[in-house]
Amino acid sequence: MNVEQKNPTILVVDDDESLLISVSEVLRRGGYRVLTATGISSCVEQMKTHGNKIDLVMIDVSLRFESGFDLADILERDFKFHRHVFMTAFFWQEKVFSQLLQRGKPYFEKPIKFQSELFPFLRDYFAKRESKSP
Repeated sequence: MNVEQKNPTILVVDDDESLLISVSEVLRRGGYRVLTATGISSCVEQMKTHGNKIDLVMIDVSLRFESGFDLADILERDFKFHRHVFMTAFFWQEKVFSQLLQRGKPYFEKPIKFQSELFPFLRDYFAKRESKSP
């Protein structure tokens, strides 16, 4: 976790503006700092501008005419950033499910269950990261 801050920063990437706003608001109320992006290019810009402050990226698997999986590849290849999770309403589609399994990253089914799934995951995730830092 970024040592300068006590509240982790999460970059949420989703092409659905209303979902992006609602997820961001719930995360903010949960004590997280939130940045947003609507696709690959805006995510890349956020990473260039704020990359050293971003603790986790939540990526929608389907970004209009783009793929969240392609974005994950860009984050890993170009930014050496591997701290991302996926969101999807289509986990049941064979192609999506196969990619999720192959990548081995956590994913959250939309609509997101904040209290029972996402917040417990985030608490554990950041607690483990904090315990690993010097």
